[in-house]
Amino acid sequence: MKKIIFILLCSVFCIVETPATAQNNTRQKSCIIKYDLISLLGDQVSNSMGVRLGLEYTPLNNQSFETDIMYIFPCSSCGQSYTTIKTEKTSGFLISAEYRFYLVPGKQSLSGFHLGPQFAYQFTRSEMNETYDSGILNTYQVYRNLVTTHALAGYQLRITGPLYFNPAVGIGLRYISSRNENKKGSDPGQHEFPYNKDFESGAKWFPSFTINIKIGIIL
Repeated sequence: MKKIIFILLCSVFCIVETPATAQNNTRQKSCIIKYDLISLLGDQVSNSMGVRLGLEYTPLNNQSFETDIMYIFPCSSCGQSYTTIKTEKTSGFLISAEYRFYLVPGKQSLSGFHLGPQFAYQFTRSEMNETYDSGILNTYQVYRNLVTTHALAGYQLRITGPLYFNPAVGIGLRYISSRNENKKGSDPGQHEFPYNKDFESGAKWFPSFTINIKIGIIL
């Protein structure tokens, strides 16, 4: 995971440092460092939390590229107020990339109504407990992979000074694949809401909805 994050950060750095080649379409370059408030919900399936940071950079007039990294970590006190899967411990990461077209640009750089594609990959490892053969306790692992693609629409505005606010929603598709290791019993696993998919095994495509609520600082 550390290698993936390092490679992604290096790629972002190269993008920021590379000069634009289109002379007539370029403008003063800007970038925004962002934090997504929705990442507090972790993987949005289990009792976990997360920290999601991103960087938006504008290489061309009224267009931008954004990439995010999220670290997912256990949250034993989260309960099940917004989740359906109870795990002993869940950790992982998410990486995403988005290209934006500012169809109705605002007065400030990197502001206004935007529309564009977003792609993301998420991996989590969860520890689960089970009791089998008349009381024997066993801990096993569940590995879950999630791939999503969305058409994302949002509006970014400057609140004050360098502070920006950026809500966005998207619709698309998601592919969920999961497997378990070291499970001894045969009890059925928990099922994810709203897809009713076994959290511990199987793979399938589903329709998808996503929401981002980000705050950022322009550099």
